[in-house]
Amino acid sequence: MAKDPPPFAQPDYWDERFTKNPSAFEWLLPANCLDGPITEALSHASSPRPRLLHIGCGTSALSLHLRSHVENPRQIHNTDFSRVAVELGARWERDVFSATAREKAINAGKKDGSSEEHDCTDRMQWSTLDLLSLPSIRALAEEEGCYDIVVDKSTCDAISCGDDVPVALPHPLQPSPPPPSSSSSSTAKIHPLHILALHLAALVPPGGRWIALSYSGQRFPFFEPFPVRADEGSLDAELLERGFVHPGRLWRLERKEMVEVGGEGAKPGGGGLVHEPRTAHWIYVMVRSELELVGMPLQG
Repeated sequence: MAKDPPPFAQPDYWDERFTKNPSAFEWLLPANCLDGPITEALSHASSPRPRLLHIGCGTSALSLHLRSHVENPRQIHNTDFSRVAVELGARWERDVFSATAREKAINAGKKDGSSEEHDCTDRMQWSTLDLLSLPSIRALAEEEGCYDIVVDKSTCDAISCGDDVPVALPHPLQPSPPPPSSSSSSTAKIHPLHILALHLAALVPPGGRWIALSYSGQRFPFFEPFPVRADEGSLDAELLERGFVHPGRLWRLERKEMVEVGGEGAKPGGGGLVHEPRTAHWIYVMVRSELELVGMPLQG
């Protein structure tokens, strides 16, 4: 009998995992795998100091690596719904860059190693965040405003493993101008990746980028070819009529790149050649559309 997959969509699972193993861990590819798309996205940003939202940072070295892309570390906001991961990452940054600053100070002739470079204002932001919680997203938007780029290193994969999310319809986030309001309200369960896309669209202005790494070549169910099964993210026309905005109206797939990993074709094996199939991961670059979102009062 096959074992149930790990509960990747549960924060308790990650808290326990990171507590038992606080070492850095990379999903799928090294931390620099998204350098090209990030550099390109930064060049398209309208802000002189673009802001990056790193979702599901975990214990990946990508969090610290992102500092090399910006002038000021405060431009980067690392988030995870595991409190343990966020605490580990913040401590890791403090230890690594404080040590680097002390070394520079000593080399500059300051015997005590004192340096203004390791002041807390020169560190990234770290927060616990539930990406599927609308109140959490609204609170983040009110406190921090918009982000020019979302960096997603396989977080979409983990979220796709979760259960459908119960939401109120018409959904509180609607296009601007909003469609005529319905006199009836209801609830429905919607695939978590649709909710993720909608929530991120509320944080990213038109023209912003969402850069994602996934092991799946068909990760996002709001792009063609659309899935036909509900458990794969099929979005019923009835849900759209009841007031859920299709994420394909909010995001445009600009580019999708295959990154081959492993697999050498044929290799020696017991009694002859054994075929090792090629495997691949995928990088998605999505652009926020011009369709603006407005928030409606939360329904009880």
